[in-house]
Amino acid sequence: MIDISGFGARIKAERERQGFDLEAVAEETKIRTLYLNALEEEDFAKLPPRVYATGFVRRYAWFLKMDPEALVREFQSLAYSGDQHSDEIILSTEKPSREIKFPVSNLPIRNIIAGALFLIIVIWAGDYLVTYISDWSVTRPPAVNDPVIEQPKDIEKPPMTDKLILDVEARERCWLQVQVDGNQQYSAIMAVGEKQSFEGRQSIVINVGNAGGIDLSLNQKKLPPLGEVGQVVEKKYDLSSIGKE
Repeated sequence: MIDISGFGARIKAERERQGFDLEAVAEETKIRTLYLNALEEEDFAKLPPRVYATGFVRRYAWFLKMDPEALVREFQSLAYSGDQHSDEIILSTEKPSREIKFPVSNLPIRNIIAGALFLIIVIWAGDYLVTYISDWSVTRPPAVNDPVIEQPKDIEKPPMTDKLILDVEARERCWLQVQVDGNQQYSAIMAVGEKQSFEGRQSIVINVGNAGGIDLSLNQKKLPPLGEVGQVVEKKYDLSSIGKE
């Protein structure tokens, strides 16, 4: 009959009853097999410092579903019976709190003041950058060197037409001969104040015996004098003449 009344023997017996070897326990608990074997053999000299060894016992007990506090008390009474520090801190496998408290009393006053000034500067700079970016996004500056395209002035274009209308008014007596589209249409002496109008599709050719004695208009646009008073002049007008005269 194997005596399992001892601390290490009970742990080993429970492990074997549940069908675990030391390697499997080490894999699950993250405790080295060296320390697991030392606990089972009660070879406490191989264990790390008390705080770590106590944590190993508690973790091993949780894994085997044994009473961790009872095993910890038994372990400490066996391993550290002569230790007067009964208030030793016990390592817990629970996740440590993320809150870390720094003792303010140990920090130099200069460091505290410098840290506060740095924090104020960071906050001020952040507010300034936010304001600047907001203003810039709302009112963007005008683009620089944007080419200014000058709109061309309206150019008076000659009216589109497919006919010629020549108006003649005599300010003095004037001999006049007119050919319209190659056919002679008028030949006479115009009296002062007399008016004639001729309409053609291709061309109008006039011969005048007193170029300075008549006024001409082509498609309702007044033309400059053909010449001097008493001067004989021949002039041809066609569709290309509209707007050029």
